Amino acid sequence: MISFVKALEGTLIRMEEDPEARYQFEIWFDYTRQAMNLIREGALLAVPNFASQPHATHRSILEVVSILPLHYALGDNPQGYPGFVVEAARSAVRDWEEQEHEPTEDVTKIRCIAIPTNLELVEENGESHLQEESNLPMIGARALLLDTPSTEHVLNSGLPQGVPTFTVGNLTRDPQVGVKVSAEDLLRTHFAVFGFTGAGKSNLVSTLVDRILHAFSTEDPTQPVPQERVKVVLFDLMGEYSVLLADWLVKAPDACLLVLTEETLPEDVLQFMEQPTNRESFSKALTALTQTTLYPKALSGRRTDFWFAWRRLLNPKTARIHLYREKPPTLGRFVERHWNPKGTLGKNDARIRQAVRNWIATEDATPFNEENAGRLLEWIDKMFVSGLLSTNDAREAFQNLRDAVDDAFRRYISPRHVYDAYQMTLGELMSRLNDPHSCGLYVVQSHDPDHLRDFAATLGELMFENRRKTGKISPMVVFVFDEADEFIPQRREAADDSYNRSRSMVMTLARRGRKFGLGVGIATQRVRYLDTSIMAQPHTYFVSKMPRQSDRQAIAEAFGISEEMFGQTFKFKKGDWLLMSHDAVGLEAVPIPIHCEDANRRVEAFLEQLKAEWQKTREMARAQP
Repeated sequence: MISFVKALEGTLIRMEEDPEARYQFEIWFDYTRQAMNLIREGALLAVPNFASQPHATHRSILEVVSILPLHYALGDNPQGYPGFVVEAARSAVRDWEEQEHEPTEDVTKIRCIAIPTNLELVEENGESHLQEESNLPMIGARALLLDTPSTEHVLNSGLPQGVPTFTVGNLTRDPQVGVKVSAEDLLRTHFAVFGFTGAGKSNLVSTLVDRILHAFSTEDPTQPVPQERVKVVLFDLMGEYSVLLADWLVKAPDACLLVLTEETLPEDVLQFMEQPTNRESFSKALTALTQTTLYPKALSGRRTDFWFAWRRLLNPKTARIHLYREKPPTLGRFVERHWNPKGTLGKNDARIRQAVRNWIATEDATPFNEENAGRLLEWIDKMFVSGLLSTNDAREAFQNLRDAVDDAFRRYISPRHVYDAYQMTLGELMSRLNDPHSCGLYVVQSHDPDHLRDFAATLGELMFENRRKTGKISPMVVFVFDEADEFIPQRREAADDSYNRSRSMVMTLARRGRKFGLGVGIATQRVRYLDTSIMAQPHTYFVSKMPRQSDRQAIAEAFGISEEMFGQTFKFKKGDWLLMSHDAVGLEAVPIPIHCEDANRRVEAFLEQLKAEWQKTREMARAQP
């Protein structure tokens, strides 16, 4: 049964068409200080509409998106003699302060701007139910404010039953109202997190990953048993998430910190990975990880406590830090991949191309090793002295091939021989991503952004092709790109680099991945640098403060709402977000202001748990004779 806040009524004063929200409504409430604290952005109002009949009342459910206290003596724009204006303002203060619970002055009002939720409350024969809105609210009708239980019921009423859901946050105006999200719809139809510096973007991504993994696990007895599992692959450009997701890296059934390049790890850690039986080197490796890891400001004082997490990740018996190891291509495949001439090859074009085709055919099965890489370099040198390379474009193509050989030598032949438990190949990773028996988290880091983008492109393309060819749709795999503008920048014509390769891969996943159980999450503070065609693909947005108008315009156009809707975000505190979704929440395409949990507190609690477990283990060891 829907119920309302007692002794609080407003009046629908004005209604006008709105190209994004369909309609915009203006409602006035009598001012009291109590009402100012109850009526906030995100509040739900019920207003009788034209579908009402003598035996049944139909009330349109509206959401407040803006409020403003008004005093008639001042109006919207004070003009006139300054002395009169100042005196009127001082007089208004008494009216604001004296009307605590009861309105006593007609000159003070609370003006609310509201938009439709496309729902209506039907009250008939002492019962009530929600349904799709059937008509417009009546000008002059009374507007009633929904109380806490009713607000929560309406916000979450549209969620599907029997599927994994989680509470993503609480309504900013009422912390007792939890806003739920359908985990499967959030992932299959993609999500985006947009917030300026200091808004807590990384913190929210950590919280979302935590809630997603919980929703698809069997740990929560209040949730239905999930029919499938989920794997989260997070591309961590700044190296933040080994801390913000340290709890899941330790406790998830299937988790790892995948490091793409040796330069990403401290030397002491690499030395321990080579000989993991040395207790002294283990201590040095833990110290190096503790000192060099990037910590958020709120956790920097707990730096030494992360020792308890890092020792779990580095333990060779349960190793969860892995160095990526690539399987080298054959010499023929290598040349086929890296010989990419641009422009004209001159009069010897046919002879050059035939020479390359002959090499590819002859060396198609020859492995890329130290000896054979030398043979390839000798062949490139012969091409330079053959007299065939008469144009700059031809010489540049073979010089680029030579550079690729040098890079491949470092990638395939030079890597240090670390203990097997600390290695992972692309094939092993894909096998784990396709394993339907457990949830998983994979945080991918590299000191080289190009390498990270190239790896993301390769993994995404192979996963998509694997799912497409086999028809496999589970477990669900979501690729999360932090600092997404570095992975999916705006298109640059004729560019062939890691930016374009990763952008192309994300485009494929965003447009076609959902039918194969592949989702995308993007997070960035620089929205205007994103590829605009990908911007429109996510169906769920989390938006915080965006000072630049160009960023707000890009989001408004992508989601299909007015830029004015972002006005409330200017008042947001850290952790406040405007949640908008076409599929994953109960109110479709209606902005909902929420406050999300601080991920730092979750990580701190986990560190305390690890510390207590370690101390208990030591006490038990000491107690043994």
